Amino acid sequence: METLIIAVLFLGALAYMGNQFRKQFSLRKSGGCAKGCGSCGVAKFEDLKVEALPKK
Repeated sequence: METLIIAVLFLGALAYMGNQFRKQFSLRKSGGCAKGCGSCGVAKFEDLKVEALPKK
């Protein structure tokens, strides 16, 4: 019984660590930090407008 409880806790911790690792390297996050909340002043590339340079 104790082995089952330890195995469940270990698998839960492993799943938590895997989720944190996935979030850290996810390209869909909106901010520039690991939290991904977007509250810091980091520039968001999707908000930038691309304008053509005038021809010479």
